[in-house]
Amino acid sequence: LGGSGEQFLSNLASSMDAHKASSTLPLQTSLSYLLGAPSCLRLPVQARQSVNRALLSVKNPNLTYAVLIAGHKLVQFVRPRKTALWAEDLLIVINLINSSTSFRTSEGSWTPLCLPLYSPDANVFAYICFLAKYGAPDVCLVFISSKDDEFFNLSTSKHSVATQLQESSALGQIQYALRKPSFSIDEVESGGYGVARDVHHFVYVSTAVNQLVAPSFGPPYTDKRLQQQLLRAYQAAH
Repeated sequence: LGGSGEQFLSNLASSMDAHKASSTLPLQTSLSYLLGAPSCLRLPVQARQSVNRALLSVKNPNLTYAVLIAGHKLVQFVRPRKTALWAEDLLIVINLINSSTSFRTSEGSWTPLCLPLYSPDANVFAYICFLAKYGAPDVCLVFISSKDDEFFNLSTSKHSVATQLQESSALGQIQYALRKPSFSIDEVESGGYGVARDVHHFVYVSTAVNQLVAPSFGPPYTDKRLQQQLLRAYQAAH
């Protein structure tokens, strides 16, 4: 890839531009790549805790990151070696698993990967598996290691993690959350969160974790042309 994670995402955003992004990807997915901040799937606290426990159960000294992704959204990640996972690197992973249908048809893929902010001069290795076999075809488990000989160990860990997620009902809740539409601006207003009634849309980016959240499109942004203008405005402001 070369350069930095920011440069990669800049190139990616430029190649899709706001018009193409809004016409081919869901809103929060488009915003994630345009603004360089992943969107996190909304889940009940208990379900997310189950995911966290399952990922932390992997005891492998060569595991750098364990990431669970649903569609284009982050569900959870853990860092057994306490190594920072930069938002730009995470978006590269999310883009990779969604860029080829071959990952969906395989019971486990092993591929070299460049994460520029983690290691600009060397590849890491990613074990990628969509969990269709466990009833969650849109959920992907990714293990990342700096060692190139961990495929079979991580394949065994995948089965253990997926079984825990299935038995705790977390996988079913993730699939259900994926089918639900994003929250609306009306939901935020009625929840007493202090959003002014004349606010039609917003994007909130947490600088602490570099993740974003945004409501679904509502009036007056039901027109595709206005949605594209809004994306361009957010990109320009960022």
